[in-house]
Amino acid sequence: MLSSAAAIWSAVAASFAALSSFLIMLIQHRNLLESVRPELVLLGWSRMAEGQGDAAHEVIGFQGIKNVGRGAALHIYLHACHEVANRPTAVLSTTRISILAANEGTDVNGRIIVWWKNVPPDDRGFKHLAITITMFCLDSRGMHHETRYSLFAVELSSAVIATDEIAPGVALTSRTASTRPVWWRKLLAGLRRIPGLGRLFRKAR
Repeated sequence: MLSSAAAIWSAVAASFAALSSFLIMLIQHRNLLESVRPELVLLGWSRMAEGQGDAAHEVIGFQGIKNVGRGAALHIYLHACHEVANRPTAVLSTTRISILAANEGTDVNGRIIVWWKNVPPDDRGFKHLAITITMFCLDSRGMHHETRYSLFAVELSSAVIATDEIAPGVALTSRTASTRPVWWRKLLAGLRRIPGLGRLFRKAR
């Protein structure tokens, strides 16, 4: 009886030791990932009107991008493209940066072209627009990082007020970041190309 109890307690102790080792391994792995994780932020926001007549548009700009994370950001690219009825409403040309070391920034002179003439008014006759800027990069361990800036812009001539403005009539509603292995992104890309099933994975990240 005593030998059986000792064997049971020995097995329990071994199980807890294995679980403890596993949890320590997970913590160390997470700490390793965090030590090389980049964090991209956009700086120097502005807004101006350009053009006249049918060519009249606005430019929501940002002067630079900075990596405030602990690891280098590799193969960075960012873009934005929004349409209504196949007509552009807000477009940011794809911008690419090879590398940003930790705590390093660079000027990009980003320009989001906004065509208010293509934005339909709401029930009260006001025009407003949700704009999402998507940024991608890799870290030194090959993890894929995505950062999404969600902006809310109102037409300057309207009576609508945007709170927490980063530029006149432009508010930052959210900034979200996600990390996925590169293989996961490749798998999603392959699934999206499957006829009939691809639409089920289009919103997956």
